[in-house]
Amino acid sequence: MVILSAHITHKRVLMADIERLGREEPSELLRTLSRLPGVRECAVLATCNRVELYTVTDDGAATRRALEDMINSLLPFDARSDLVLFLDDRESVHHILKVASGLDSMVLGEDQIQGQVREAFELAEKEGCIGPVLSIVFRKAISVGKKVRAETGVNKGCVSIGSTAVELAESKLGSLKDKNILIIGAGQMATLIARHLVGKEPRTVFVSNRTYSKAVELAWALNGRAIRFDSLKNHLIQSDVVLCATSATHILLTRERVQEAMKGRPGNRGLMIIDVSFPRNVAADVAEVAGVQLYDIDGLRGKSEENLLRRKAEVRAAEKIIIQELESLDARIREMRADELISQLYIKFEQIKEREVRKALNRIAAGNETVDKVLEDFASSLTYKFLFEPTAALKEASREGDLDRLSAVGEMFNVEGVSFVSKNSPSKITHESSR
Repeated sequence: MVILSAHITHKRVLMADIERLGREEPSELLRTLSRLPGVRECAVLATCNRVELYTVTDDGAATRRALEDMINSLLPFDARSDLVLFLDDRESVHHILKVASGLDSMVLGEDQIQGQVREAFELAEKEGCIGPVLSIVFRKAISVGKKVRAETGVNKGCVSIGSTAVELAESKLGSLKDKNILIIGAGQMATLIARHLVGKEPRTVFVSNRTYSKAVELAWALNGRAIRFDSLKNHLIQSDVVLCATSATHILLTRERVQEAMKGRPGNRGLMIIDVSFPRNVAADVAEVAGVQLYDIDGLRGKSEENLLRRKAEVRAAEKIIIQELESLDARIREMRADELISQLYIKFEQIKEREVRKALNRIAAGNETVDKVLEDFASSLTYKFLFEPTAALKEASREGDLDRLSAVGEMFNVEGVSFVSKNSPSKITHESSR
């Protein structure tokens, strides 16, 4: 079994291309993955800046080819190019540990990703796509993410797309004090944005959402004003900053809509729009409207690089934890290769034991023999049956001069006093004195 994963992330691909995959339901991607040749387990991690496909396969080459074809059918570029990162086994596991710890995020140390990794695991589990290998990998990733955040300062400060959006607006405008801010959306991301507006002293915060009751709830928490979705134009006219963060899969702010709003604004007052929705909710050509500054998730890269520079020491501490945890996880995954064989051996020898126990109990019940005699025969029979097949295999190996197999069995059973010369001299077998 091989762990094979494909990664389409903000580090190599523009958000417009990631959005194409983002429009696919993770459950659909899971079902497609599960049908690929060789795949025995799979999981999909889809966020606003990454789509990652994890598989456990018994045919790595066939699964790799099928993964490339799958990606090519969904994206406008060749999956064989450098835009898609393919990893396997240890590298793949190392990657998901870094992701869950926030070290691979656009915003270093972001907290949201840990929950998204958990959601990806739970969805794959619900769809019946998780098996023993990905189960321990994802569980370990989630626990490592918690440990990194608890033991380092990697998630201190600006640690979410939402907080970075607020920081970007503040850096461009100098301050958000006395500014009118319009939040479009009332879900998790919009709530994160709202949380980071606290203490910025804006004049007014408008909250608009298709479900008005949710807008009311978020506006109340901000001491802001909920507005109906159909009155967006009037509030675009009044706002200095628009922070768009919805789960809608279509464009909400078109060029025409923004252009119309700009006509009603007094003087040359500019408008900043930051779209952190996935997929994007603001049309790209809105940036061409006079007086409008448009930023999307791609535009937050500069802020993420600043965070990285500020927290290099914390990153090193986090990476040390990840490597330590990777070693133990790597050993456990290697052990799992023997799990099925060990399980079958226990089943086989348990059956032998049960048969011998029944025979011994029947002899004792008959009362014709002493218990000591029955127990002696029971132990001898059990030893003979346990060792019959290994004995036959060892004799065959000896006849064939297969010293490697003889030596391996000696090591497996920790037998002392017998050694075999190397593979290069197959005709010689030496026996050392065990005295």
